[in-house]
Amino acid sequence: MSKIKIRIVILGHIPHSLNIQKVQNWKSDLFEILSPIDTVNIVGDSDGFEWEFLDENMERQLPVRNGADVLIGVTNVPIQNNYFARRYSDNRVCMTYSTMTDILKYDNIPLENLLLRVIYSVSFVYRRYGNRIPLISESTNFAHDETRGCIFDMNGIKTDVIYSLNKPQLCDSCINTLTNIPQYKVGKNVIAKVQSELKGIKKGLYYRITDLLKKHPIPAIIFSSIFAITLGVIGSTIGRLLWELWIKHWL
Repeated sequence: MSKIKIRIVILGHIPHSLNIQKVQNWKSDLFEILSPIDTVNIVGDSDGFEWEFLDENMERQLPVRNGADVLIGVTNVPIQNNYFARRYSDNRVCMTYSTMTDILKYDNIPLENLLLRVIYSVSFVYRRYGNRIPLISESTNFAHDETRGCIFDMNGIKTDVIYSLNKPQLCDSCINTLTNIPQYKVGKNVIAKVQSELKGIKKGLYYRITDLLKKHPIPAIIFSSIFAITLGVIGSTIGRLLWELWIKHWL
C-alpha cells in the first residue's frame, strides 16, 4: 500500500511556538508530508455570529490539493460549530488552533502534537472511505464519544483532547473497524507500525518526569531524600579526601 501524500498549508497567522519543521520531518509508514509547507493569506473576515468562519467561507480559503491526496489547512481562526477540525470538498481538511493553544499549553503539550494527531486520523479516514475524505455533511461513524486516548476520540469536551496527545493510540474498537472493512481494509502490519509511531507523539522529557512525580509523590519524596543524603555523603567524603591528600599540604 502506497503512502498517502499529505500537503499542509498554513492559513494566515499561527502560534509562533508551533514547530512546523518537526511536523515536516515526521516519518510514517502511513503517509508522507510534501514539501514545502506553504503559507497563504486569509481573504476577508469571519461571517459567523461568534466570529467564526463558516464552512462556505473557510472552503473558499483553502487552496487546491495540487497533486497531493489530501490537503490540510492549518489556521488560528475559529471555524464552524467550535470544532478544531472540519472536512471539506476535494479531500481537504481545515484544523484550527483557536482555543486549542491555551488547552495544550496549560498541560505542557507541544502544539505540533495536535496537528500530527489530525494527520494520522485524516489518513485513516481517507483509507477507510476508499481514498476519499467524506464531507462534513455526510453521516460517518469513525469517531467515538468516549475518551479513550485514541486518535478517533470525538472530544466533544475540548479539554479531553489532552488524553490523545501524549502517546496516543488506536483503540481496539478502531483497530477492529479498520482491519475488517470489506473493501478498504487496512493491513494489520500498517496498524502495528502506526501504533509504534504514535508513541513518539508525546510531551517533552522534563514534563514527562514532572507528571511521573505528580502521579507517584510518595516514592518521589523517598527517592529524592535518599538521593540528597547520598549526594551529601559523597560530597563530604570527597571533601575530606581533598583536604587530607592535597589542600592541607598547601596551607
